[in-house]
Formats: sequence, C-alpha cells, structure tokens
Amino acid sequence: MIIKKINTNLLLMSKCNLVFIILIILSVKSTFSFAQLPVQVRSGLIDINDGTIGKPNANKYSALTDSLDKNLKTHPNDTSSLFFRAVLYLSFNKVMVNPDLGNKIAFNNLIIAKNMAEKAITLKMQNFYLKVLRAEIYRELSFRLGGDESWKFNSKQIADRRKQFNQYKELANKYYDELAVLDNGNAYDYQKLKVTNKYPL
Repeated sequence: MIIKKINTNLLLMSKCNLVFIILIILSVKSTFSFAQLPVQVRSGLIDINDGTIGKPNANKYSALTDSLDKNLKTHPNDTSSLFFRAVLYLSFNKVMVNPDLGNKIAFNNLIIAKNMAEKAITLKMQNFYLKVLRAEIYRELSFRLGGDESWKFNSKQIADRRKQFNQYKELANKYYDELAVLDNGNAYDYQKLKVTNKYPL
C-alpha cells in the first residue's frame, strides 16, 4: 500500500515536471520569436531595428508572419501577436515603402493593422509602443486618402472618403498630442508628425 502510494506520488511529480518543462520551452520559443522583430521608436515612428535601410524585406519575416497569423487564429485575443502583426502590416504598407497612394492592397492592410491595434488596446494591453503604433497607422491611412483623384470616384464616394480622411486625421493628431504629453522629452517629434494637409477633393 505504501509502495503504491509512493509510486503514485512519483508519477504525479513526473507529470508536473513534464508540464513545467513544456511551459518553459514554450516561453523560450515565444520570446525567441518576438526577438526576431526588434521594435523601437525613432523620431516618433515605429521602426524595426534590424539594420535594414529603406524598405524592409518581407521575405525575412515570412516565417514570423505565418507564425503570428496561425497563433491569432487559435488565440485571437493574444495582444502580443496583435501588436507585432500590426507592426508588420504597417511596416510593409506605409507610404515610404509603397508610395502609390491609391494602392488598395496597402490601404486594406493598414485597415487590418488599425483593427489589430485597436483590439489590443480594447483588451487592455499596456504598451507605450502600441500607442505610437496606433497614431502612426491613422497617420498613414490619412496619407492614403490624401492622394484621392476626382476621376476615380463619384460624388458620394468622395463625400464618404472625405469624412473618413477627416476622422483619421483627427484621431492621428489626437494620439500624437497624447504622446507628446506622455513622452514630453520627445514632444517635438510627435508634434511634427501631426497631419496638416486637407482632403484634396
């Protein structure tokens, strides 16, 4: 009876140790994955600090992108995955990288990034970089709409897009004002990023 009890306890301890080891491995793997995307704020903007100059190499992050997408399918409320995936969407679709303002794919990808950032904030993610990311996404969206040309849209579409532009502009400027207060040592950087142009139509 005593031997049986000892064996049961040993088995239980072995299972607990196994679970603990698995958790450690998963934790290290998660940390390593995110370490592949070193993010920093430079002059008020989100920047992938990997030594790349100019347009980031999407192929370099294809494995990480796939990993984040898969994780979000099974864990849609994982705020870290939402944040890093939104960073990638922004990085590959900002105007500096894709200067065609009317590019629908870039615009739609920025909308996805916006929704991810807003969801992470709704889920109470407390991250300064997330606030910077959100402001920049709205800034980029306003830039995309700021390139509208009259021959592409009818009067109703123009009215809708003008309204959308003004909303994005207002939100971008609001968030940059908040960042200037939150990070007052770099207030000038945020103030100069505010959207000043008007809808062209």
